[in-house]
Amino acid sequence: MGDDAESREKKLYETFSITMELERPILNDEVEEENKTREKNNKKIINHKNIKNIMRWILAGLVIAIIGFFIWANNSYKPQAMAHLALVSDESVIVNKDKFITFTPTNTNPTKGFIFYPGAKVNPESYAPICKDIAKKGYKVFIVEPTLNLAILSPNKAKDVIKENSDISTWVVGGHSLGGTIAAKFASNNRTLVDGVVLLASYPMNDDLKSLSMDVISIWGSKDGVVNFKSLIESKEKLPSDATFVEIEGGNHAQFGDYGKQKGDNDAIINQEKQIDITSKSIVKFLDKIKQ
Repeated sequence: MGDDAESREKKLYETFSITMELERPILNDEVEEENKTREKNNKKIINHKNIKNIMRWILAGLVIAIIGFFIWANNSYKPQAMAHLALVSDESVIVNKDKFITFTPTNTNPTKGFIFYPGAKVNPESYAPICKDIAKKGYKVFIVEPTLNLAILSPNKAKDVIKENSDISTWVVGGHSLGGTIAAKFASNNRTLVDGVVLLASYPMNDDLKSLSMDVISIWGSKDGVVNFKSLIESKEKLPSDATFVEIEGGNHAQFGDYGKQKGDNDAIINQEKQIDITSKSIVKFLDKIKQ
């Protein structure tokens, strides 16, 4: 009896041991599979967290860039004393500030209009002296006020001026520096509305104006330290063959307006009044030639 019980116990142990040996690979596979699943889920969680962190950093970078851009754009050049005086109406020109800064001559009913785009980061009022001088000669002159003082953000402002002044039959657009480039682009995109382009220390982005039947004048100062002279000279090939070119000896970049010294500019060797006078007279002569 004792031997039988011992024998049965031994067989049971051996059977149990064999069963465990057979099940062990299965258990190992299950554990391994479970570990792989857990590892995969952990990687997903980590990847998800990494993506969220990357998105947070990108968003933070964008916010910082936008804030920096607004600070940079709002740090504009302000009008000086001569500009403030030119913004006051007198017996020859009425000055009005609404959607645009408008200069209307009192001695005539103008049928030609000149729309001016300011240079980058320059307060539009800074160009009042030159625009008022032109208005005194019988032309209605408008300075557009672009978003953040960047003409590139408001390229079609001239169209608003034209729509609201149906009494003007002939239009010329122009501008200073970046403003001139945007004015040229507006002219090429609206060739049925525009008859001429004025570029002050500026040049067009492409050669669209060359194929158009409109008049162009390009004016710059010989002491300009801001404009890219290589691009300025090369731009002659992008303009009509009969374009007018005027170099103001001793003039610089900033003296086309009245906003003080501009970063990177050279000192002019002529005074501001003379540069503005030469410029306004050149533009008036140009406007006089344009047929209605």
